[in-house]
Amino acid sequence: MTEGSAQVDRVVIPNDPKAYKRFVRQLRQRAEHLEDSGRAVIKKHAAKLTPAAKAELDARLATLSKMRKQEGVPGNTRLLSDAAQDFETLFDEHLGKYRQSLLREYTEAIFWAVMLTLLIRVVAFEAFKIPTGSMIPTLHVHDHLFVNKFIYGIKIPFTRIKFLAWRDPTPGEVIVFEYPYDDDPDSAGKDLIKRVAAVAGDKIHVADNVIHINGKPLQRKIVDQNNNVCSTEACKIGTIDCQQENGEGHRCRRALECNGGHVYTTQHYVDENGQFARDNVPDWPPLTPDMLRAGPHAALYSPPENKDFPDFTVPHNFVLVMGDNRDNSKDGRFFGLVPLNTIKGKAGVLWWAFDNEPWQPDLGRMFSFVHHEAPGEQCDKW
Repeated sequence: MTEGSAQVDRVVIPNDPKAYKRFVRQLRQRAEHLEDSGRAVIKKHAAKLTPAAKAELDARLATLSKMRKQEGVPGNTRLLSDAAQDFETLFDEHLGKYRQSLLREYTEAIFWAVMLTLLIRVVAFEAFKIPTGSMIPTLHVHDHLFVNKFIYGIKIPFTRIKFLAWRDPTPGEVIVFEYPYDDDPDSAGKDLIKRVAAVAGDKIHVADNVIHINGKPLQRKIVDQNNNVCSTEACKIGTIDCQQENGEGHRCRRALECNGGHVYTTQHYVDENGQFARDNVPDWPPLTPDMLRAGPHAALYSPPENKDFPDFTVPHNFVLVMGDNRDNSKDGRFFGLVPLNTIKGKAGVLWWAFDNEPWQPDLGRMFSFVHHEAPGEQCDKW
């Protein structure tokens, strides 16, 4: 204590066991805060102190640090309390105006944590919940995943202006995008998730449920419900559960499909003989012809009359998306092409997954990556 300082009244340590336990917990927090903040303030404002005051503050800070390290020693509670009180009294006398309260320190920490979280959410990563079964079997309803937002460019909030794009989406990638058009009140303004089937410059055609890009059909292999490639004819024509709530009694077949170096599983409705039974899209209303919105195929394509998706070339700054659950997916075959400036990011890690039963965790799929590379990354040799 410096000359002229008043005598410090010592804190009374409670005898009640519960009160004592609470007192010790609060004392530890107070002593830690005093040591950390005190050391930082002294270092920053040392030039404002006289040599004597600086030496005494350093000494009391050293005593406080020593008492904290000897916390388990019998009788140390009194010594730690006195050391904290002595240092705080002298600190307030010389540097009190530079001191932050514990409440202010916590408030600032929470504020900056929230700001950092919002910044990360805007420019880097965002959590996304799967709303529908259009991506079964890759993604199930209520699955949760992280979306990489900066890879396709940082988007200015509440606009469709993007900058610092690393690259554009490539075929086979799963993307999250804002529904681009205002013609559907159920989808307008909502975020959807689909797989990129084709990008700008690709000439695309769909026939007999097989996607053809630039004249070549995508390589695929029929698989069973466990994604094992079928080696017998019975397996190839066998049916499996579609794993969707609105399946309406349908049975499905699955296939491994390869596009753009990515391999993934698609699902298709089949008839009683195990043959692909549906058109390339569900029975939705005809598209409204609009060259900008959906390209030249819009006026030609009106399901279910046309089972084959007409040839067309994806224009600049657009991509065509489809769901992996091919016969139960409201996707680009229905609403048209997706503009690049509506794409929010690329699907990344599946951090919470569900199996076929509602709200039943699927531990086997948790913390797995959505994208899988084809062997050698060459789909034409797969």
